[in-house]
Amino acid sequence: MAGRVSARLAEGNSGPVYYPRAEIVAALNEANRFFCLLTLGLETTAVWSVPSATTFFHMLSYFPDWIAPLRITTVSGAKVRPARLNELTALDSGWMGSPGSPTRYCAMGADFLALYPQPPVPTPPATGTTLNVTYARAPLTLANDSDEPETPAEYHPKYVDYGIYRMRQGEGSQEFAKALGYLDSFFEGAQHYAAYVRARNLGSRYDKTPFEIESFDRSGMRKPGQDRSTPAAAPEGE
Repeated sequence: MAGRVSARLAEGNSGPVYYPRAEIVAALNEANRFFCLLTLGLETTAVWSVPSATTFFHMLSYFPDWIAPLRITTVSGAKVRPARLNELTALDSGWMGSPGSPTRYCAMGADFLALYPQPPVPTPPATGTTLNVTYARAPLTLANDSDEPETPAEYHPKYVDYGIYRMRQGEGSQEFAKALGYLDSFFEGAQHYAAYVRARNLGSRYDKTPFEIESFDRSGMRKPGQDRSTPAAAPEGE
């Protein structure tokens, strides 16, 4: 993929010159992470040892490749259901200090998660509560020539499109404007795969679906040099 990006940037047979290979590989890794973030296409299930008497957690401290929770269950298979902060407050005004077996969780921000009730301190003291967590994860880093993205191969050309866009971004002005079509192509690929993942997640009754990028109007992206103080033209008829 790095070679294809270089060739489509007209570097010739001599290899990367103006666009260093290291920057191209970094752009491809950026595309890989962005694609997985938009689609939630990679997932894994792991055992989470929850410390006792704790309500709030930064999940990246437990799972370095964490993106978003898909499903949380107890070891017996009981589902820990998603909730919102206002729902927990309405259910129990002292929910942040209520001990018990977790039945609900609240996901906030990138990796911030709360459990209700909080795992109690066992007698005698032990390690706490164990939960099974299925979560959308980040991809492995692409470093070697033999490395391939973990996403389906049919979407890998979209990474090349993103790599071209990312390399031309630093040039600005008209050169950057010409590359926006490659970014749009990348979004189209992510949108297509996210629709598949969304159907799969609904079938699996996961708590989280991919971002709704179908409603994102990419035609409204401003071009370099456009006056940002000038409002966009109203649709015809308004």
